[in-house]
Amino acid sequence: MALDDTRKAQLAGGETSTFMSQTAQVKAFIPVKGNYNGEMYTIYKDFSDPDAGAKEAAVHAAVKRIKDKGLALPNNLRVYCTKAYEAQNRAFSRSVGWSEVANIILGPTALVGGRADALSGTNLAGCNKPTITCIHEIGHILHERSAGDMFWETGSILTGGKAANAGEVSGYAATTKKEFVAEVFAGLILGKPFSDACTQEYLALGGPPVP
Repeated sequence: MALDDTRKAQLAGGETSTFMSQTAQVKAFIPVKGNYNGEMYTIYKDFSDPDAGAKEAAVHAAVKRIKDKGLALPNNLRVYCTKAYEAQNRAFSRSVGWSEVANIILGPTALVGGRADALSGTNLAGCNKPTITCIHEIGHILHERSAGDMFWETGSILTGGKAANAGEVSGYAATTKKEFVAEVFAGLILGKPFSDACTQEYLALGGPPVP
C-alpha cells in the first residue's frame, strides 16, 4: 500500500497513540540532558523506576558507541526510562502530521527479561543488556530515516517472511526483517563480524550504513 496522506495519518496516529498509552501511567519524568561530541539528546527518567539510573547510564553508553562509529544520532533523540507495566522497549519515529520524532522507551525488561535470543543478552563487546537494547532501538529509527516510505509500505520488501541471513545474527533477528536490520545494526556498532551476504541483505533492506 502506497503512503498517501490518509495512510500516513493512520500510521502516525497509531504511533502516537501507542506511545501515549505506554507512558500515560508515569506520574512524572525527570529530564536529563545529554551531550556527546556536540550532539544533544534527552533522557526522561520515571522518578519511581528503581532502574532509571542504570538505564540512563546505558543511554549514554549507547550514544557514545554510535557516535564513535561515525554516525549521527536521530534529531531530537528522547529516551523514556520507566518501569510502567504497559511500557515495552520500543522506538517511535513518526508523530501527528507525519512529523519526525525520535522517541524510545526503555521499559521493565530493559535490564531483566525480554528476548533471551536477542543480541542484548550476549554482553557483546562488553556491553550490558540495556546498552545493546538502546543501540538496537536507535537502529530502528535510523532504519526508518534510511529506508523512507519502504519502511512503512505494506507491500515493500520489508514485509512478509524473514531475512535470509537472520540465522547468523540472532534468534530475534529471524522474527521480522525490521528486527533483522536493528539486530545487525547493533552488531555492526559493536564490532560483530557478519558475512558479505548478511551485510548486503541488511543494506538492501534499507539498513543505515555503518562505517
